[in-house]
Amino acid sequence: MKKILHILKRKGDPFPLGIIRKEAGSNEVTVILIQDAVDLDLNGTAAKVFALSEDSKDSKSASYPRIGYKEMLEFILNADTVVTW
Repeated sequence: MKKILHILKRKGDPFPLGIIRKEAGSNEVTVILIQDAVDLDLNGTAAKVFALSEDSKDSKSASYPRIGYKEMLEFILNADTVVTW
């Protein structure tokens, strides 16, 4: 099982969401929402989802646990694969 990290910064692209859902079925997938993507709704996926606290501090709809840059760096360093969208 691979540790895959997806970092999403845009919310209008459905392509990454399909890949994330597919990969989450057989891998340990984590998603970090940054910039415009902090308001994305990823309910229904088996991935662990976090929002970058710096980008989501003004967002009322960011419903995922918030992490800082230090935690995001730890996820990056611990992942087998990192994909940014």
